[in-house]
Amino acid sequence: MRQFFYLLLFVLAISIKGSAQTTHTQESWWDYLNQNRYTDHWGSWIDLQSKLKDNYVNQINANEYTLGASYFQNEHFKYTGALTYVDNFPSTGKNYHLAEYRPWQMIQLNTKTKRSKWLQWLRLEERFKQTAITNTASDNYDFTYRLRYYILAQFPLSKHMYKKGSVSFVTSEELYLNFGKNIVYNTFDQNRLFAGFYYYMNDANILQLGYTNMYQKYNAPNKYLNGDVLRVSIFNTIDFRKKAVTKDINP
Repeated sequence: MRQFFYLLLFVLAISIKGSAQTTHTQESWWDYLNQNRYTDHWGSWIDLQSKLKDNYVNQINANEYTLGASYFQNEHFKYTGALTYVDNFPSTGKNYHLAEYRPWQMIQLNTKTKRSKWLQWLRLEERFKQTAITNTASDNYDFTYRLRYYILAQFPLSKHMYKKGSVSFVTSEELYLNFGKNIVYNTFDQNRLFAGFYYYMNDANILQLGYTNMYQKYNAPNKYLNGDVLRVSIFNTIDFRKKAVTKDINP
């Protein structure tokens, strides 16, 4: 926990330093995350997300599609490898799309206390981003690496914790770092600070509602993006194992 607060202070210091030339945006993100369990060790990961912008809902920003496989070492550690395809929509008035192919690998740690659940992951992404030339999508792709560290804390607000009809307060922090020969000004890519709620619809589905502050550095001198993001998510878990086990659908 101490390391988490040091990290947060570091990110806030970066934000204050770079706030002079900041563009503001209002977005909404809608996503469906499915994690299936087929055996004691193997499962799948599916993530579908649509991002809207311009006063939250007036324009499509990007759609993301992810498919991957997960290996469960034990109740605490999980490893995932996946591929995300991103369909990016340029600014209004431009009639082309830009693709991104993003293979990634992740190690995830789940822990809990009597009154809370904690989730952490470390993810490495290899990003192949299509470029545009004179407002036309080209056949060229820029390649970069991105490292992401994520931590989430869940605090139940209902007497019957993690059961149908229960509610939890949730907060998370995610830091993004870029690497590669094309990265000049934005080794620090972005920071996302989230606060919201989980509603347990049943044993297999969680509804998440909340707000994310997204603070991002462009790959240009002294240019930043500060985004207010409303987020709606469905987390779905299906256990196909023959022998029933106690489910933990903390995403």
